[in-house]
Parts: sequence; structure tokens; C-alpha cells
Amino acid sequence: MQPPETPSVLGDPRGDDLALGFLLATAHFNSRQKLNDRLQPFGIEVRHLGVLSALDLHGPTSQRHLSELLDLDKSAMVRIMDELERFGLATRRRAAHDRRAYAIELTGEGRARLHFAQAEAAVVGEEIFGWLRPADRERLVGLLEELVTRMDRPTEIKPGGS
Repeated sequence: MQPPETPSVLGDPRGDDLALGFLLATAHFNSRQKLNDRLQPFGIEVRHLGVLSALDLHGPTSQRHLSELLDLDKSAMVRIMDELERFGLATRRRAAHDRRAYAIELTGEGRARLHFAQAEAAVVGEEIFGWLRPADRERLVGLLEELVTRMDRPTEIKPGGS
């Protein structure tokens, strides 16, 4: 008996790296969209939720450190912070130890909205990942961590261009 076909417009991801990458991107896009849809009543998106969650976990921190934690470039962090300030969910203040840097922290409204958004995100997470057995989840996490680690390493270029 053959394994079930994995739908991909680019081919079979079991043997085609481009199709595998497309399948991974599709899974990411669909899960992000599902969460964005569920966060809409809270007036935030996944990108806001990531920053708010990091601030909640790490406390007030510099914009630079927050960018590093979330692997966001400086301009993306500035846009997100502008939005969070406009929404009244976070504030940027000059850092006491370095007047050139900003210390970012959650507002009371930001903390309250984060609480409700995280509860909704947990529901979405259960919808997306709840079917995984613990061993499957452990394996998925391990594979994704290894993928990220390998992508962070410099690529060795072999002679002959391959």
C-alpha cells in the first residue's frame, strides 16, 4: 500500500525539496492566517502577539533586545511598536541606563488584551496541533529545531557550483 498523496502544486514533497519548502510555507501561512482571524476581535495580529508575549515573559526590555529575541529586523520592530503604542498596548520610554535606547513595556491594557489573545491562541493551537501524539509532537519540534539550526549555519559551497 502506498502512502497517501501529499497535495502540492509543485510535486511530491517526499522527494522534491522545492515542493517540501512550499508545503512548509503553506502550513505556516495557513496556521498564521487561522490565528490572525481569531485575533481580529482583539485588534491585533500574530506579529503583535509575539511582541506582547515576549514583553510579558521578559519584562521591560530594549527595542534592540526585543528585535533579537524575536529575530525581527529593526524596521519591522519599529512598525510593530508604532502600532502597539497607537493601540495603547505598549509604551516606549527612554532607557534610564542609556538615553539613546528605548525601554519597551506593556501597558495595563496590553497585558489584559494579551491575556485574552493568549487564551484564544491556545484554542487555535489545539485545533492545529491537538491531533499530534506526544511522541509525534516531540519529533516535530526536534525536526524544526534542527532545521532552524542548520539554516543558521553558513552554507558550504562545493566546487563545481553544486
